[in-house]
Amino acid sequence: MGVPFSFYNFTALVDLQRGIVERQDDSRREAFCILYCNFDGFDKAKVDESLKQVVRSSDSYVHHDNAYFFILYQTDKYGASVVATMFEEFFGKYIHNDIVSYPRDGESAQDLFNALQTSVKKKLNVYLECLDKSSREKPIS
Repeated sequence: MGVPFSFYNFTALVDLQRGIVERQDDSRREAFCILYCNFDGFDKAKVDESLKQVVRSSDSYVHHDNAYFFILYQTDKYGASVVATMFEEFFGKYIHNDIVSYPRDGESAQDLFNALQTSVKKKLNVYLECLDKSSREKPIS
């Protein structure tokens, strides 16, 4: 099972992955990917079970309602698509998903979020409001 983080830590988590890649001087074309999966309509207990079976312990994720974002370290887009297929096989049905990679699709967290937003809008005709900067900031109480 991957390591869950609060959605409000999404930007910091992506920045941490970028820092690790830079520190290790990992010059791959795709050092990590962000895989978006929409688990809308799936039973929460079943989603939790899928996370245990599909996501590696070296990966992390955040979610906002039913929108899950997996940070897959040392994984290219093909590898991320394999993970998406594993979720589909687990549930026995298609799952709306999309993928962006660092540094190919962006060199900052915001660049990656923008690229994912654009791609999801084009591919799935969906606007992920949770990717807006104001939605990623913890509300002040």
